[in-house]
Amino acid sequence: MKFGTMNLFPLGEGASDSKVIEEALEDAVLADEMGFDSIWLAEHHFSPYGILGNPLLFASAIAQRTKRIKIGTAVMVVPFYSPIRLAEDAALVDLMSGGRLMMGIGRGYQPIEFAGFGIDPASSIERYNEIVDILRLAWTQENWSYEGKHYQYRDITIYPRPASEIPLLHAAVQADSFRRLGQAGERIITSPNFTPLPIMKRNFELYSEGLAEAKSPREGMERPFMQQAWCGPDEQGRREAAEAAMRYYKSIGKVIPGADRNDGRDDAELAYYRKVRKGLDLLTLEQTLTHGGNFGSAQQVADTIGVLSAEMGVDHYISWFNIPSLDRKSALKSMERFARDVMPMFKPSSPPVRLHAFN
Repeated sequence: MKFGTMNLFPLGEGASDSKVIEEALEDAVLADEMGFDSIWLAEHHFSPYGILGNPLLFASAIAQRTKRIKIGTAVMVVPFYSPIRLAEDAALVDLMSGGRLMMGIGRGYQPIEFAGFGIDPASSIERYNEIVDILRLAWTQENWSYEGKHYQYRDITIYPRPASEIPLLHAAVQADSFRRLGQAGERIITSPNFTPLPIMKRNFELYSEGLAEAKSPREGMERPFMQQAWCGPDEQGRREAAEAAMRYYKSIGKVIPGADRNDGRDDAELAYYRKVRKGLDLLTLEQTLTHGGNFGSAQQVADTIGVLSAEMGVDHYISWFNIPSLDRKSALKSMERFARDVMPMFKPSSPPVRLHAFN
């Protein structure tokens, strides 16, 4: 089992942009010191929901401050980028980090972001697929050309070259995406919110079936699973973490599609987001405690991870400790307890965690 941490970069009430960035850099260094295998950076635009617009720029700063931790994006919204610029920037970060970059990618979902960049959401699938093709050409080929609907290039070679093969992990949300990505032999990353275990288990089964149909080798095809988490001994802290998670979940309803107009997405996709919105509107604290994350003692948190591993083959568990609006001291203590008490249950050779004084 590998373990990671994730940061959304929310701008909470009374917080400053500089403080959010400064604390995120501190968290990255701590994660490296505590023995986490990866750190993941979210991309968002035009709202306090998340203020990191360029994960690769931030990743370059992390690369210079850390020694061994992998640096992932979760996710880069690739339709918003020039493919060539994206390929060059990613190659530079990979080179600067000594081959530690992992790129989680997606096609985006927030209407305000598509409007801000002047991109038609209806074109996002085509753009996404073309950009994936271009990234792989740019990183592996010299003097290549490409002819697509949205992007055309002639006799291109990018520099610098990446230090190693940069893994692309595709955001998987709905059942059909798990099967389709498996059939294509692609890596996935997922962050299910309130999806019942039987449904998630079936989604991962669909992914395995797709891989088998594609006759893709299983080696290197990790199953990263991202989840809000809080690890601690007291019930009050557990409930405070769940309350913070619930506030975050309800805030999602303000940014997902389908609120007031059809912005070009197909009916099935809009129906999915409307179902999500309805569920978030009815969300309660007790539901959040039981299905909205992984909150509890070290043993309780470890038991949940064990179920995810046994039932779905999850082998890269990514904890989101920095839950928006949760007290930073509580989040850091939770992260430390997780590294000290939970990770060794799955990785007996984990180095001892140096205790910090989080005030």
